[in-house]
Amino acid sequence: MVDKVLHTLCSRCQVQRGDTIIVALSGGADSVSLLYALLLLRQELDLTLMAAHVNHNLRGEESYRDQSFVRALCDKWGIELFVCNADVSAMSKEQHKSVELCGREVRYSFFSELADMHNAKIATAHTLSDAQETMFYNIARGTTLHGLCSIPYKRDYIIRPLLDVTREEVEGFCCDNNLEFVQDSTNFQEDVCKRNKIRLSVLPPLKSLNQGFHRNFHNLRADLLQVDDFLSQTARSAEENSRCQFGYNAEVLSGYHPAVLNYAIAMLIAESGAKAEYDHIMMCTDILHSGGAVALIGGYTAVCTQGIFRIVTPSDTEDFTEVPLRCGLSFFHRDNEYSVEEINKQEIINKKLASCCIGCDKIGDDTVIRTRRRGDTFSLIGRGITKPLRKLQNELKIPAERRKDTLVIATGSTVLWAEDIGVSAQGAIDKNSDTGIYIQIRRGDSNA
Repeated sequence: MVDKVLHTLCSRCQVQRGDTIIVALSGGADSVSLLYALLLLRQELDLTLMAAHVNHNLRGEESYRDQSFVRALCDKWGIELFVCNADVSAMSKEQHKSVELCGREVRYSFFSELADMHNAKIATAHTLSDAQETMFYNIARGTTLHGLCSIPYKRDYIIRPLLDVTREEVEGFCCDNNLEFVQDSTNFQEDVCKRNKIRLSVLPPLKSLNQGFHRNFHNLRADLLQVDDFLSQTARSAEENSRCQFGYNAEVLSGYHPAVLNYAIAMLIAESGAKAEYDHIMMCTDILHSGGAVALIGGYTAVCTQGIFRIVTPSDTEDFTEVPLRCGLSFFHRDNEYSVEEINKQEIINKKLASCCIGCDKIGDDTVIRTRRRGDTFSLIGRGITKPLRKLQNELKIPAERRKDTLVIATGSTVLWAEDIGVSAQGAIDKNSDTGIYIQIRRGDSNA
């Protein structure tokens, strides 16, 4: 088993010589065997080993028994131990969340804090058997190919060195090395959680069909991980190739193979902070061709209009207060930082910079920075055409949800400069202008 752990650490978990690893130590056979295996490898990999224990206070005296056992074990093996005590049941009632979810949030918040504090990787003791349970659980509740891969070997600071080891191998390792451990009595109760039902009632009949069940599952999972990695890389390329100013080119996206497209859509949704199920992703691929909107989980919306696909975040924009235009002005709006600076005409070296500059001679005492209003007009440079700003924004495919709080610099209803468009004919620096006002925007939003 130690050889498997070593291979997984180096090839899958990206552990380097000299790393600090904190083992999530429950006191059960899996976590005790993981800590012991790492102790055997500590010198070879020059590891600094620590342990972390979370007492959820859900099993009465048994919870304190586990905590005492873990503390005694770490004292015996010379391992520094960190303990988190939490009343998860009370948190569940107070926050109106499931006990399971609250427990997970407590654990990973604690682990994250320790990882940052000690520049460490956190090793959890999930095994190949846990990966089997997770795959079938995901199938039952609905999943994608990515979900079939079940538990990843590594995610951020979390590593799982036992994912190629079965629970039977763990128990044999404990027996061979005379390792003591504690048993969680709830692991043998089907009605405690759905995973227990899978462990106790679903997997045993499957294992009885073929003695090579574990090996076959391991090989299948290895294939799935390779396919998942390939599709993820290709989907990332699709995302980059279709990126445009206000989102993603729907025609370019829809030109990819459906498998790649589905992965790309799922990535875009996840990166926005939203969540989606299979049906959401399918509806999103449909609107690439027909246009429309799809409500996602979490208050987000996937929108495709004028050939541009984008994810719209829940509206939480606060009203912008109109301010007089002046040099040295600096403020934040929609997570972006705006600043107004004076610039000499000779410093304007290209068209892009010129599009952000207003001639000082075009600015009056009543010139202000504000959001768009009904009746605003914009004159295009060199075109001799004046259009309603609303219509021009539509023609330029500026997203509808963005237009209402886009900033403009205007004198009355005459717009001198508009965000996402630039300076107008009335605001542009010309031969009569010696100096100008330069509007700089430091983007903080992902959809900018």
